[in-house]
Amino acid sequence: MMTQPNNKIEAQSYITRTHQALDAALARVIAAGDTRVLDLATDRYIIFSDQHRGARNDADDFQRAERAYNAALAYYLHMGHTLIVLGDVEELWEETPAAVIRAYRHSLELEARFHRHGRYVRIWGNHDDEWQYADSVRRYLEPVYGDPPLRIHEGLHFTVREGAEELGSLLLLHGHQGDAFNDQWAWITRILVRYVWRTFQRLTRISLNTPATSWDLRKKINEAIYTWAAQQQKLLLVAGHTHNPVFKSQSHEMQINEAIADLTKCTPESEMPRTELGRLLAQREWVRAQDPDVPPQEIFAPMAKPCYFNTGCCCYADGDITGIEIADGQIRLVRWPDKARRPQPHILAEADLRAVLSAC
Repeated sequence: MMTQPNNKIEAQSYITRTHQALDAALARVIAAGDTRVLDLATDRYIIFSDQHRGARNDADDFQRAERAYNAALAYYLHMGHTLIVLGDVEELWEETPAAVIRAYRHSLELEARFHRHGRYVRIWGNHDDEWQYADSVRRYLEPVYGDPPLRIHEGLHFTVREGAEELGSLLLLHGHQGDAFNDQWAWITRILVRYVWRTFQRLTRISLNTPATSWDLRKKINEAIYTWAAQQQKLLLVAGHTHNPVFKSQSHEMQINEAIADLTKCTPESEMPRTELGRLLAQREWVRAQDPDVPPQEIFAPMAKPCYFNTGCCCYADGDITGIEIADGQIRLVRWPDKARRPQPHILAEADLRAVLSAC
């Protein structure tokens, strides 16, 4: 009898391990009482992840994005959004908590304003898993954030409603669950990074964040997360970790390719709006240049169910940040700054949240 090639067996093993880890994480989140109601009519959220705040040295990936991030916080505080930071907020595999807090006191104090207004949620990721321990939170973060006492979550589960009608659910996790080096063996990885990699990165300025720099790894993680979410009923999963924005189970480039196909399919070439097509082609090259490891045409397993979203990150090399907005009944992928480099959001994708949940 023929056996599967090793790579197929390994891929299936990774998917199985990720699904088991996500099942367990969801069970822990619910058991911990970390379930809330999200009312489409009134609630406003902004979700950012993967800031990777360091100590303002050559190993610090956040420095270039600090300006956009702080501007975004000022805007969303004024607009009444609840801020959710979805893990890897501090780079604690490379730096000590005290060093990061000294380096980015102002950004932390901007976040603390949300906390004091009762509009702040923190979820820990693999690079800031120190915050899963209450003693560390009390020692380092509470002096900055103040009262009420700050609690860091593994995840958050929302029941989505519109008035009295229940539409589905929303699960927020960092997204490293099931990834062996970043989950089960994270303690070993952390030691190697702190005492070996950090010096090398300062000399070379090569990023540590492997999901961000390896297309194959991102593809593997995205497909494993998507296939788990697709098995759930009326559930959307929002994650971070990969640094790669995903909206309705499609990467940003895939969304642009779909828009190009729709435009060329529906409009005769002689009547095609040249400006609109040119804008889309330029936007695709812009995205590809930011992600040079991606093949000329992204190839993913079919992701027909719009159940998986990814925030992207807040440490892109060009200083941009991306996040997921939920407001006015809509879910949006946004980028800061806008196209003209002004400190305001640019909507990359938008959908009616009720319709997305219905499609799931």
